Amino acid sequence: MKKILTWIKPTWEWLHIWNYFWAFKPLLDLAKGNKAYIFLADYHSLTSVHNKENLQKFKKRMLIEYFSLIPEDSKIVVYEQSKVKNINNMTWILSSVTPYSLMLRAHTFKDSKTKNSDINMATFNYPILMAADIISYDADVVPVWKDQKQHLEFARDIAENFNKNYETDFFKLPDAGILKSVATIPGTDWRKMSKSYNNHIWIFDDEKTLKKKIMSIQTWSETLEEPKNPNTCNVFALIKLFADKQKTKEIKKKYLAGNYGYGHAKLELLDLILEYFKEPREKFKKFEANFDLIEKKLEEWNKIANSEVDKKFAEIKEIIWL
Repeated sequence: MKKILTWIKPTWEWLHIWNYFWAFKPLLDLAKGNKAYIFLADYHSLTSVHNKENLQKFKKRMLIEYFSLIPEDSKIVVYEQSKVKNINNMTWILSSVTPYSLMLRAHTFKDSKTKNSDINMATFNYPILMAADIISYDADVVPVWKDQKQHLEFARDIAENFNKNYETDFFKLPDAGILKSVATIPGTDWRKMSKSYNNHIWIFDDEKTLKKKIMSIQTWSETLEEPKNPNTCNVFALIKLFADKQKTKEIKKKYLAGNYGYGHAKLELLDLILEYFKEPREKFKKFEANFDLIEKKLEEWNKIANSEVDKKFAEIKEIIWL
Protein backbone atom coordinates (compact mmCIF):
# COMPACT_ATOMS: atom_id res chain seq x y z
CA MET A 1 0.00 0.00 0.00
CA LYS A 2 1.37 3.38 -1.01
CA LYS A 3 0.73 6.78 0.54
CA ILE A 4 -0.90 9.17 -1.94
CA LEU A 5 -1.02 12.90 -1.20
CA THR A 6 -2.55 15.79 -3.10
CA TRP A 7 -4.23 19.11 -2.40
CA ILE A 8 -7.07 21.43 -3.35
CA LYS A 9 -6.70 25.20 -3.23
CA PRO A 10 -9.79 27.13 -2.12
CA THR A 11 -9.53 30.05 -4.52
CA TRP A 12 -12.74 29.38 -6.43
CA GLU A 13 -16.19 28.35 -5.36
CA TRP A 14 -17.34 25.02 -6.76
CA LEU A 15 -16.84 22.12 -9.17
CA HIS A 16 -18.17 21.84 -12.69
CA ILE A 17 -18.19 18.75 -14.90
CA TRP A 18 -14.78 19.47 -16.44
CA ASN A 19 -13.20 19.88 -12.97
CA TYR A 20 -14.60 16.53 -11.92
CA PHE A 21 -13.37 14.48 -14.87
CA TRP A 22 -10.08 16.37 -15.21
CA ALA A 23 -9.07 16.48 -11.55
CA PHE A 24 -11.24 14.60 -9.10
CA LYS A 25 -12.12 11.27 -10.74
CA PRO A 26 -8.46 10.47 -11.62
CA LEU A 27 -7.60 10.99 -7.96
CA LEU A 28 -10.34 8.62 -6.82
CA ASP A 29 -9.05 5.99 -9.24
CA LEU A 30 -5.47 6.40 -8.04
CA ALA A 31 -6.50 6.26 -4.38
CA LYS A 32 -8.08 2.82 -4.67
CA GLY A 33 -6.13 0.30 -2.62
CA ASN A 34 -3.82 2.99 -1.24
CA LYS A 35 -3.70 5.35 1.74
CA ALA A 36 -4.68 8.74 0.35
CA TYR A 37 -4.60 12.25 1.79
CA ILE A 38 -6.16 15.43 0.40
CA PHE A 39 -5.36 18.65 2.18
CA LEU A 40 -7.24 21.90 1.83
CA ALA A 41 -4.43 24.29 0.92
CA ASP A 42 -5.81 27.33 2.69
CA TYR A 43 -2.34 28.78 3.46
CA HIS A 44 -1.53 28.59 -0.25
CA SER A 45 -4.74 30.43 -1.10
CA LEU A 46 -3.46 33.47 0.81
CA THR A 47 -1.22 34.33 -2.13
CA SER A 48 -4.32 35.65 -3.88
CA VAL A 49 -7.37 35.53 -1.60
CA HIS A 50 -7.25 38.50 0.78
CA ASN A 51 -10.85 38.59 1.91
CA LYS A 52 -11.97 36.71 5.02
CA GLU A 53 -15.56 36.16 3.91
CA ASN A 54 -14.51 34.87 0.48
CA LEU A 55 -11.98 32.44 1.93
CA GLN A 56 -14.54 31.12 4.41
CA LYS A 57 -17.09 30.72 1.63
CA PHE A 58 -14.63 28.99 -0.71
CA LYS A 59 -13.46 26.59 2.01
CA LYS A 60 -16.93 25.65 3.15
CA ARG A 61 -18.30 25.06 -0.34
CA MET A 62 -15.25 23.06 -1.39
CA LEU A 63 -15.40 20.87 1.70
CA ILE A 64 -19.10 20.14 1.17
CA GLU A 65 -18.47 19.18 -2.44
CA TYR A 66 -15.45 16.96 -1.76
CA PHE A 67 -17.10 15.21 1.17
CA SER A 68 -20.12 14.62 -1.07
CA LEU A 69 -18.05 13.15 -3.90
CA ILE A 70 -15.77 10.88 -1.85
CA PRO A 71 -17.34 7.39 -1.64
CA GLU A 72 -18.36 6.13 1.80
CA ASP A 73 -15.95 3.17 1.59
CA SER A 74 -12.99 5.32 0.55
CA LYS A 75 -9.86 5.49 2.71
CA ILE A 76 -9.17 9.11 1.71
CA VAL A 77 -8.33 11.45 4.60
CA VAL A 78 -9.18 15.15 4.14
CA TYR A 79 -7.54 17.73 6.39
CA GLU A 80 -6.89 21.46 6.63
CA GLN A 81 -3.36 22.68 5.97
CA SER A 82 -3.74 25.60 8.41
CA LYS A 83 -4.66 23.23 11.26
CA VAL A 84 -1.32 21.40 11.03
CA LYS A 85 0.58 23.36 13.66
CA ASN A 86 4.13 22.32 12.72
CA ILE A 87 3.88 22.65 8.94
CA ASN A 88 5.29 26.19 8.99
CA ASN A 89 8.09 25.09 11.33
CA MET A 90 9.01 22.43 8.80
CA THR A 91 8.83 25.05 6.05
CA TRP A 92 11.30 27.32 7.87
CA ILE A 93 13.80 24.49 8.33
CA LEU A 94 13.50 23.56 4.65
CA SER A 95 14.01 27.23 3.72
CA SER A 96 17.47 27.01 5.25
CA VAL A 97 18.54 24.38 2.69
CA THR A 98 16.74 25.84 -0.33
CA PRO A 99 18.85 27.91 -2.76
CA TYR A 100 17.55 31.30 -3.84
CA SER A 101 18.35 30.35 -7.42
CA LEU A 102 15.91 27.43 -7.21
CA MET A 103 13.06 29.71 -6.22
CA LEU A 104 13.77 32.01 -9.16
CA ARG A 105 12.98 29.11 -11.47
CA ALA A 106 9.54 28.50 -9.98
CA HIS A 107 6.62 28.84 -12.38
CA THR A 108 4.47 30.39 -9.65
CA PHE A 109 7.04 33.16 -9.20
CA LYS A 110 7.76 33.77 -12.89
CA ASP A 111 4.09 33.77 -13.90
CA SER A 112 3.16 36.15 -11.08
CA LYS A 113 6.11 38.42 -11.86
CA THR A 114 4.92 38.71 -15.46
CA LYS A 115 1.49 39.85 -14.27
CA ASN A 116 2.63 41.93 -11.29
CA SER A 117 6.12 43.21 -10.57
CA ASP A 118 5.33 43.70 -6.86
CA ILE A 119 4.48 40.11 -5.89
CA ASN A 120 4.08 39.04 -2.28
CA MET A 121 6.63 36.85 -0.49
CA ALA A 122 4.05 34.10 0.01
CA THR A 123 4.06 33.64 -3.76
CA PHE A 124 7.87 33.57 -3.83
CA ASN A 125 8.07 31.02 -0.97
CA TYR A 126 5.12 28.97 -2.23
CA PRO A 127 7.26 26.01 -3.47
CA ILE A 128 8.97 25.59 -0.08
CA LEU A 129 5.67 25.34 1.78
CA MET A 130 4.47 22.93 -0.91
CA ALA A 131 7.59 20.82 -0.41
CA ALA A 132 6.93 20.74 3.35
CA ASP A 133 3.33 19.71 2.66
CA ILE A 134 4.55 16.76 0.61
CA ILE A 135 7.69 15.42 2.29
CA SER A 136 6.52 15.89 5.88
CA TYR A 137 4.08 13.03 5.29
CA ASP A 138 6.56 10.63 3.64
CA ALA A 139 4.31 10.57 0.57
CA ASP A 140 5.16 7.88 -1.97
CA VAL A 141 3.17 9.30 -4.89
CA VAL A 142 1.88 12.80 -5.61
CA PRO A 143 -0.74 12.92 -8.39
CA VAL A 144 0.08 15.80 -10.73
CA TRP A 145 -0.54 16.84 -14.30
CA LYS A 146 2.37 17.63 -16.59
CA ASP A 147 2.08 21.37 -16.01
CA GLN A 148 2.22 20.80 -12.22
CA LYS A 149 5.22 18.48 -12.28
CA GLN A 150 7.58 21.22 -11.09
CA HIS A 151 5.94 21.19 -7.64
CA LEU A 152 7.05 17.60 -7.21
CA GLU A 153 10.50 18.19 -8.70
CA PHE A 154 11.10 21.05 -6.25
CA ALA A 155 9.95 18.91 -3.32
CA ARG A 156 12.45 16.23 -4.36
CA ASP A 157 15.24 18.82 -4.81
CA ILE A 158 14.61 20.35 -1.38
CA ALA A 159 14.43 16.93 0.28
CA GLU A 160 17.71 15.93 -1.39
CA ASN A 161 19.34 19.19 -0.27
CA PHE A 162 18.38 18.48 3.33
CA ASN A 163 19.52 14.86 3.20
CA LYS A 164 22.84 15.87 1.62
CA ASN A 165 23.51 18.72 4.08
CA TYR A 166 22.81 16.58 7.13
CA GLU A 167 24.18 13.31 5.69
CA THR A 168 20.96 11.43 6.21
CA ASP A 169 18.14 9.76 4.30
CA PHE A 170 15.54 11.41 6.53
CA PHE A 171 13.21 12.61 3.78
CA LYS A 172 11.68 10.17 1.33
CA LEU A 173 11.83 11.32 -2.29
CA PRO A 174 8.25 11.12 -3.61
CA ASP A 175 7.39 10.08 -7.15
CA ALA A 176 5.09 11.94 -9.47
CA GLY A 177 1.90 10.16 -10.40
CA ILE A 178 1.39 11.75 -13.79
CA LEU A 179 -2.33 11.83 -14.45
CA LYS A 180 -3.60 11.43 -17.97
CA SER A 181 -5.52 14.45 -19.14
CA VAL A 182 -8.98 13.65 -20.37
CA ALA A 183 -10.02 14.99 -23.73
CA THR A 184 -11.19 18.59 -23.73
CA ILE A 185 -14.77 18.75 -22.51
CA PRO A 186 -16.99 21.27 -24.30
CA GLY A 187 -19.05 23.80 -22.45
CA THR A 188 -22.49 25.07 -23.37
CA ASP A 189 -20.95 26.89 -26.33
CA TRP A 190 -18.31 25.57 -28.72
CA ARG A 191 -15.37 26.34 -26.43
CA LYS A 192 -13.88 24.12 -23.74
CA MET A 193 -15.76 24.15 -20.46
CA SER A 194 -14.41 26.88 -18.18
CA LYS A 195 -15.74 29.13 -15.47
CA SER A 196 -13.96 32.06 -17.14
CA TYR A 197 -16.08 31.50 -20.27
CA ASN A 198 -19.27 31.16 -18.21
CA ASN A 199 -20.09 28.03 -20.23
CA HIS A 200 -19.76 25.55 -17.38
CA ILE A 201 -22.27 23.12 -15.86
CA TRP A 202 -22.10 22.92 -12.07
CA ILE A 203 -22.42 19.43 -10.61
CA PHE A 204 -24.48 20.48 -7.59
CA ASP A 205 -26.91 22.97 -9.10
CA ASP A 206 -30.55 22.29 -8.27
CA GLU A 207 -32.35 20.25 -10.93
CA LYS A 208 -34.22 23.22 -12.42
CA THR A 209 -31.02 25.26 -12.86
CA LEU A 210 -29.15 22.24 -14.17
CA LYS A 211 -31.84 21.58 -16.78
CA LYS A 212 -31.83 25.22 -17.88
CA LYS A 213 -28.06 25.11 -18.34
CA ILE A 214 -28.16 21.87 -20.33
CA MET A 215 -30.98 23.08 -22.56
CA SER A 216 -28.85 26.15 -23.39
CA ILE A 217 -26.07 24.04 -24.97
CA GLN A 218 -25.46 25.34 -28.49
CA THR A 219 -26.14 22.86 -31.31
CA TRP A 220 -26.41 22.79 -35.10
CA SER A 221 -29.52 23.74 -37.09
CA GLU A 222 -30.79 20.45 -38.57
CA THR A 223 -34.52 19.83 -38.43
CA LEU A 224 -35.99 17.19 -36.14
CA GLU A 225 -36.39 14.73 -39.02
CA GLU A 226 -32.83 15.05 -40.36
CA PRO A 227 -30.04 12.64 -39.29
CA LYS A 228 -27.36 14.28 -37.16
CA ASN A 229 -23.64 13.73 -36.70
CA PRO A 230 -22.99 12.75 -33.05
CA ASN A 231 -19.25 13.27 -33.48
CA THR A 232 -19.66 17.03 -34.00
CA CYS A 233 -22.28 17.54 -31.28
CA ASN A 234 -21.44 19.12 -27.92
CA VAL A 235 -24.35 17.32 -26.27
CA PHE A 236 -23.16 13.89 -27.42
CA ALA A 237 -19.60 14.68 -26.27
CA LEU A 238 -21.01 15.17 -22.77
CA ILE A 239 -23.30 12.14 -23.02
CA LYS A 240 -20.25 9.91 -23.62
CA LEU A 241 -18.84 10.93 -20.23
CA PHE A 242 -21.83 9.58 -18.34
CA ALA A 243 -23.34 6.79 -20.44
CA ASP A 244 -22.04 3.23 -20.55
CA LYS A 245 -21.02 1.72 -23.90
CA GLN A 246 -24.44 0.24 -24.62
CA LYS A 247 -26.32 3.46 -23.83
CA THR A 248 -23.83 5.49 -25.88
CA LYS A 249 -24.34 3.16 -28.83
CA GLU A 250 -28.14 3.44 -28.56
CA ILE A 251 -28.09 7.24 -28.51
CA LYS A 252 -25.65 7.35 -31.40
CA LYS A 253 -28.06 5.27 -33.48
CA LYS A 254 -30.84 7.76 -32.69
CA TYR A 255 -28.67 10.63 -33.97
CA LEU A 256 -27.97 8.84 -37.24
CA ALA A 257 -31.55 7.62 -37.80
CA GLY A 258 -33.24 11.03 -37.68
CA ASN A 259 -36.51 11.99 -35.99
CA TYR A 260 -34.41 12.63 -32.90
CA GLY A 261 -33.91 16.24 -31.94
CA TYR A 262 -31.17 17.95 -29.98
CA GLY A 263 -33.77 18.63 -27.31
CA HIS A 264 -34.25 14.88 -26.89
CA ALA A 265 -30.49 14.43 -26.55
CA LYS A 266 -30.30 17.20 -23.95
CA LEU A 267 -33.00 15.58 -21.83
CA GLU A 268 -31.15 12.26 -22.01
CA LEU A 269 -27.99 14.07 -20.91
CA LEU A 270 -29.87 15.58 -17.96
CA ASP A 271 -31.10 12.17 -16.86
CA LEU A 272 -27.61 10.68 -17.17
CA ILE A 273 -26.04 13.46 -15.09
CA LEU A 274 -28.70 13.20 -12.39
CA GLU A 275 -28.23 9.43 -12.21
CA TYR A 276 -24.42 9.59 -12.24
CA PHE A 277 -24.28 12.11 -9.41
CA LYS A 278 -27.40 10.89 -7.59
CA GLU A 279 -25.65 9.83 -4.37
CA PRO A 280 -23.24 12.82 -4.23
CA ARG A 281 -26.12 15.24 -4.80
CA GLU A 282 -28.09 13.65 -1.95
CA LYS A 283 -25.04 13.83 0.30
CA PHE A 284 -24.51 17.46 -0.70
CA LYS A 285 -27.95 18.41 0.59
CA LYS A 286 -27.27 16.56 3.84
CA PHE A 287 -23.89 18.22 4.41
CA GLU A 288 -25.16 21.66 3.37
CA ALA A 289 -27.86 21.41 6.03
CA ASN A 290 -25.53 19.82 8.60
CA PHE A 291 -22.03 21.22 8.10
CA ASP A 292 -21.18 20.13 11.63
CA LEU A 293 -20.95 16.55 10.28
CA ILE A 294 -18.00 17.67 8.15
CA GLU A 295 -16.47 19.69 10.98
CA LYS A 296 -16.52 16.65 13.28
CA LYS A 297 -14.82 14.48 10.69
CA LEU A 298 -12.33 17.23 9.88
CA GLU A 299 -11.41 17.50 13.55
CA GLU A 300 -10.63 13.79 13.59
CA TRP A 301 -8.62 13.90 10.37
CA ASN A 302 -6.79 17.10 11.34
CA LYS A 303 -5.52 15.20 14.39
CA ILE A 304 -4.24 12.41 12.16
CA ALA A 305 -2.42 14.92 9.96
CA ASN A 306 -0.96 16.68 12.99
CA SER A 307 0.31 13.46 14.52
CA GLU A 308 2.27 12.59 11.37
CA VAL A 309 3.93 16.00 11.09
CA ASP A 310 4.53 16.23 14.87
CA LYS A 311 6.45 12.95 14.69
CA LYS A 312 8.48 14.12 11.70
CA PHE A 313 9.19 17.47 13.35
CA ALA A 314 10.40 15.84 16.57
CA GLU A 315 12.76 13.67 14.54
CA ILE A 316 14.10 16.54 12.43
CA LYS A 317 14.87 18.58 15.55
CA GLU A 318 17.14 15.77 16.70
CA ILE A 319 18.96 15.81 13.39
CA ILE A 320 19.58 19.58 13.36
CA TRP A 321 20.25 19.84 17.15
CA LEU A 322 17.37 22.12 18.08
